[in-house]
Order: sequence, then structure tokens, then C-alpha cells
Amino acid sequence: MTALALALPPMSFAQTNTAPLTPANTEGAEIEAYSQEFFLQFQPVTALDMVERIPGFSLRSSDEERGFGQADTNFLIDGRRPSTKNQDAEDILSRIPANSVLRIEILDGETLDIPGLAGQVANIVVRSTVLSGQWRYAARFEEGTKPQVLEGEVSLSGERGDLSFVLALEANQFTLTEDSKEQFFDGTGTLIEDRTEDVFLRNEGPEASLTLTWAPKAGSFADHVANLNLSVQKGNDNSGLRETFTAIDPSRSSGRSFAHVGEDEVEIEAGGDYLFPLKIGEIDGKLKLIGLLRREDADQSTIFVIAPDGQDAVRTAFLEDVKEGESILRGEYSFRAAAAHDLQLSAEYAYNFLESETLFENNFTPAITDFVRVEEDRFDARLTDRWQVTPDISAQLSIGGEYSSLQVVDPRSDARTFWRPKGFAAISYKASSLYTVRARAERSVGQLDFNTFVSSRNLSENLVTAGNAQIKPSQSWDFSLEFVRTDDTSLSGRIRPYLELIEDPIDRVLINGLFDGPGNLESATRYGVEANATLLFDTLGVPGLRLEASGAVGDSDIDDPLTGRSRQINFNQEYFYNLFARYDVPQTNFAVYGRVNNDESSPFFRLDDIRTIDVKEPFLQFGFIHKNFFGMNLEVRAANLLDNTVIQRRDRFQGPNLRLGPLTRVEQFERQRGRRLSIVLSDTF
Repeated sequence: MTALALALPPMSFAQTNTAPLTPANTEGAEIEAYSQEFFLQFQPVTALDMVERIPGFSLRSSDEERGFGQADTNFLIDGRRPSTKNQDAEDILSRIPANSVLRIEILDGETLDIPGLAGQVANIVVRSTVLSGQWRYAARFEEGTKPQVLEGEVSLSGERGDLSFVLALEANQFTLTEDSKEQFFDGTGTLIEDRTEDVFLRNEGPEASLTLTWAPKAGSFADHVANLNLSVQKGNDNSGLRETFTAIDPSRSSGRSFAHVGEDEVEIEAGGDYLFPLKIGEIDGKLKLIGLLRREDADQSTIFVIAPDGQDAVRTAFLEDVKEGESILRGEYSFRAAAAHDLQLSAEYAYNFLESETLFENNFTPAITDFVRVEEDRFDARLTDRWQVTPDISAQLSIGGEYSSLQVVDPRSDARTFWRPKGFAAISYKASSLYTVRARAERSVGQLDFNTFVSSRNLSENLVTAGNAQIKPSQSWDFSLEFVRTDDTSLSGRIRPYLELIEDPIDRVLINGLFDGPGNLESATRYGVEANATLLFDTLGVPGLRLEASGAVGDSDIDDPLTGRSRQINFNQEYFYNLFARYDVPQTNFAVYGRVNNDESSPFFRLDDIRTIDVKEPFLQFGFIHKNFFGMNLEVRAANLLDNTVIQRRDRFQGPNLRLGPLTRVEQFERQRGRRLSIVLSDTF
């Protein structure tokens, strides 16, 4: 990849430019750039605040995939993709002070020589600063919940000579309580039990991170760039449920119960990359070497105590010690093959493991112990060609494959190997200064969650999920067509229909003839439409007003393993919508905004029950912003103003035919969170 060009002079609004501004070879391609002046009315504190105000752009962050080859985050920092997975897009951008951002370029992913990037990509160009920083503090007050007052972060960035750094410290806290009413019915619909529940959740997660960048500006190493990323997170999660149950049917008991789920976790990550020129024969190219090491250690516990009236309490516990790790080595060689072709050869090796030791106790007496260790070796290689067909048409073609060896090494089973071709073809057509059309077809390979190999228990709901040592990753053909309108003076947005043809999808199957667990079915289909839009009223008579809308509708199809009939994929998102309005009052430091959103997913089918979730009211919030509150940015937000209520129904079946048998019980609850008030202070220094 070529180095970034010199900074543009300040621009008053978003502009297009045909100079090679980006790290990829995009000569001739139009680049939309937003300078500092465009964001002045919002008075942003961080780069994240700026990105969120770009018309029609949606930030994407995907750090769940193993390796780097399939990562699809849609942002760059000075033209480079961050070589970290522990920090998501919001984390990284919130640690860059807004006053150190020179401009933000919105690029077309198909014009870049970075495989995996698609659609709109934001390139945050950062100016050199001796020292700058930002801080944020948040407090939240919710009905029925203790105040949340230990959330905030501070970051410091600077540059000395050829070395720059970003140091960040963050304290995360999240608390909530929910009041719940639950009722049990028998198969005929007769009420047999009433329950009242108090649900609580407390999460704390301090984090520290350091990013170092070495980028010489002159001399023999002027084209070399090296990055080092270090981070450590400590998590403490506690959730629980206190129940009082009253029998309506005389054959049942009344009493009380208590369930608690806790986790203490430490995650450490070290990653880095080194980019330098490398000439091979007559080919002048650049080689980027990437390495990452991640380790996670978690102690998890689930405790359930039930005390029926007139009987001794019974305590059951499920204790688990989980260790996970990932090691990655990757190389990318990029070079100009012809006047309109930029090629990249990439190869990656990744080693992943999960080790789980579990203990099941009954009244403090160990009843069952289990130990599982899963290991995976994975190799990925690709050749990607970025082709500038015409000044208005660009394309990417990527072909490659993945080889993986997957084994449960304790208890030992035979290693299973998979060879899977993968790649994509993408094309982008700049129809005019306002409109772009993109199409993409991809052969993708899913990646397994190693927890599917480990058995688990939900003690409060009496559910056992078996691990499956024979599960294999799914594959799919993915197709999408995207229509984009970009106009920073009025309406910007996109609409994207998509289709996924899935092979070996993972659903619920019967394992060892006894337990419900994850397993592969033959095929599935997922399809839908996503869209977003931003309407600016500055040139429509109401300067400072903007409306944003995003949403999706989707459906899916899979053959149920029990009935053989078609149904939706478990918890497939059927729709979501998010409506946002913000008004920055002209010639003042004040802004107000409102947001309303909701979503709905398909039922979740286990072999012996069906679970459906419905949200009764949308989530509504309003906010007020003072952009110069004693020199700081003050935000006051009131949320959940409609008393958002979640309704869950669980239909349970019993007998040898499982869900094909008679309905024996229906459990239905309504949980309601309280209204809440949040106060956020932030500033730069």
C-alpha cells in the first residue's frame, strides 16, 4: 500500500477530490472528505463523535472472527487497519481527540487493496500533535437500581519524533434491575403457578490499552511503519434472579428460589504489524507482517437454591474454569501489477484453543466433573486483485482457500480436517456525483464457537445443553446489491438487499439420544433488506436539524430436524428500526435530540421447547446537550420513557417424541426496566 499523501488544506464542507489521498492505490477515484469545519456545529470531543455525524455512514465493527483475513471493520486510521481485536471500532475512535483529526475521508471499499473491506469506509486522518487527550465521565440513575457512578475513560495521545502513542484507561460499569411477573400454565391453558421475580445485573470492567506507532518521516526508513498494541481487561459480571412462587394447583408447591450467575475474567492481548517496501525482482511492493497473541482466563459459576415451603433448601451449582487463546501470524504483499491492477498476496496461520474444566455440585457434594480441551490450526491464503476498470468502475476479485485441523484433544478424538475454498467478486459503479451502485458475491466459511464443544447447564430453567465434538463450520454463498446516495447538503443513505445460501447451518439436534445440543443441518437460507438514510435540513430552511433512520426486514428458512417442516432460523432478526432526530440550535451551544427503536426476532426452537420473545413498547429516549458547559460538553439523557417491557413465552413438551409430543406446560413472563437518567461530561485537553 502506498503512503498517505500530504494533508489537504481546510475545506468548509464535504468535497470530492481525485488526488491519491488514501493508502491504497485509488488514482482517479472520487474521495469524499470531511474537514474539521464540517463538524464545528457539533463541537465533537472524539473521532467517534465525528464519524457518527457523517451523513449516511454506519460504523461497522467485527472482532468476533478468528484471524484477520475475514475482518470487515469499515474504518482506517491514517490509511491502516488496526491490528487489534480486543478493541472494537467505538473503543479505538473514542480515544482519538477530535482536535487531532485533520479530516475524515469516505472511501469506496472496492477501490482499496485491503481484502474484506466493502461498501463505505471511513479513513480518519490524524494530525501530528505534541500532546493531547480526552476524558469522559458518565453517571446513570434508574428507578429501582443503585446509581451507576463508576464509568469513565481518559486517553492521552502524542508524538515525539518518529514515535506516536495513544494511552487509554477506562472504567466500565453497568447495572440494572427488572421487575417481572411470571405465570405457569398446564397444557390445557389452566393457570397452575404464579411467580414474582426480581432480576439484577452488575457488570464492571476496567481496561487499559497502549498503542505505539513508529513512522519515520525522512531517511532510509521513511516508507516504514510499525504499530504495537497492548491491552488488558478485567471483567466482573454478576446477575441473579430472586423468585417467590405461589402454587395455584394443589399438586404443586409454593416457596422461594434464588439463582446467581457470576464470572471473573481477565483478557490480555498483544498485537502489532510492520509495513515496509520490498522489491522482488522487477516488482516494487510493500510487505506487511502482522502478529497477535490473545489470552483469556475466566472463572464462571451458576448457583441455584430452591426452598419449597415446609422443606429443606436444595442447592445446585455449576462451576467452570475456562481458558481461551488465539495466536496469529499473517503476511500481506501488495504491489502494482499493471496500470489498473493492484494485487495482494496474503497468507495467515492461526492457532486457537479452548480449555474448560467443569464441576457440578448437589448440596455442596461434587456430582459430575468434566474436562474438555479443543484446539484448531488454521491456514488461510488469498490472492486479491483490485481493478480500476474505468474512472467510474472499480472491482475486486479475491480467490483463495482455508485449511483447518480441528480436534478435541482431551478427551482425545480423531482430528478432523477441512479444506474450504473462499473468495469474493465485488464491483462498484459511480453512476454520478450522487449515486453509487455496488454488487458483491462471496463464498464465505463460518467459524465455530468453541463453546459448542462444551456441555452447559441452566439450573434455574432446568436446561442441559450438550457439547458436540463432531460439529463443523458452516459455509455460505452470500450475495448483495447496494444502492448509495451521498449528498451532504440534503439526503444521503443506502439500501441493500441480500441473500445467504447456507450449507451445514448450526441448529439444535439430539446428541447421544439424550440431550439437546448444537449440530449441523443440511441447508438454510437467509434474506432481507437493510437501509439507512440521513436528511439534513440546512439547505431546506431549518439549519441545524437532521433526521436519521435505519432499519431492516429479514426472513429465513430451515427444515426443522424434528418435524421436517420449514421454519425460520433460531432467533433470526425479523425487523429492526432506529429513528433519530437532532437539532443543533444555530448561534448557540445547545442541541436536543430524540431516538426511538425496536426489533423483533424469530422463535428459538429447542428439541423439547419453543421460546418466543416480544418487546411490547419501543425504546424511547430524549437528550439535551450543552457544548460549552464551563468549557466541557454536557449531555443529559432520559431513556426508556415508555417503560419498555419484554414478554417471553416458553412452550414445553415432554415424552419420547419431544416437540412432537403433547404440550405440557407454558411459562410466560413480563419484565420491565425502570426509566433512567444519564449524565455525561466530556472534554479534550
